[in-house]
This record gives sequence, structure tokens and C-alpha cells, in this order.
Amino acid sequence: MSSPDLPPDLVDIIGRYDLALLVSIGDLGPHTTPHHPVLEDNRFHIPAPGPVTCRNITANPAVTLLWPPEAPTGHVLIVDGHAALSGYTLEIVPTQAVLHHTGTADAMSRRCADCRRFNLAPPYLLGERRGFPS
Repeated sequence: MSSPDLPPDLVDIIGRYDLALLVSIGDLGPHTTPHHPVLEDNRFHIPAPGPVTCRNITANPAVTLLWPPEAPTGHVLIVDGHAALSGYTLEIVPTQAVLHHTGTADAMSRRCADCRRFNLAPPYLLGERRGFPS
């Protein structure tokens, strides 16, 4: 089963960012690693994830990708998803995303008037071929 197309405006936003932090959860808590995810076929692909990340996503496939803002008062991009290994590549199907404004307390008082939320694919779209029920 293929993932539905991501909204074009979200794809454009993703294209503005480079280095992301991948957060996976294991028995000892969160594990964060830097990556340059590639968006292809509406999934993020991360080649050669480390052993801790692999162990974590085997036990708990829920992950978060976080792209920090370019400037202190910019926007952080946060994408939640479900991950699975495909050979030596980690594939992540995004389930939701938010482009969140950062900055001073005064700037945040706008209650995120310029933040954007995207509800995306449900996690079952990874399909049985990746070890998840479809």
C-alpha cells in the first residue's frame, strides 16, 4: 500500500530544512541522533541508522523528526511518524507535522497565529511488508 501524497505546501516547507534530529524511544528513554532525511515516495528515508535507533524502533516504531529553526525567532518543523527498517534504511511514514513558531515569550503570546498543523497518514500505511498490520 502506498502512502497518500503529502500536501504540496508541506513538501515545500520540508525542502527549506536540512539537518534533522531523529528522536526514538527505548527502554532507557529518548535517543536523539542527527540525520539528513530524504523525502521520497511520501516517506522519509534515513540510510544506515545506528544500533540504538534500530533497537528502539523495533520495540516502538513511533518517532519524531525535528528540524531546528534557522534563526532564534524562526520556525521549528516537527514531524511525527512511524518507522520501520527496509534493509539498511530507516523508512518513516509521517503521521502529523507542525511548523511551530519559536522566539521570546512576548512573541509567543500571539498563540502561534502563524503556526501550521498537518494531519497526515495513519501509521497503518507502513503495511505488512514492514512488519506492521495493514
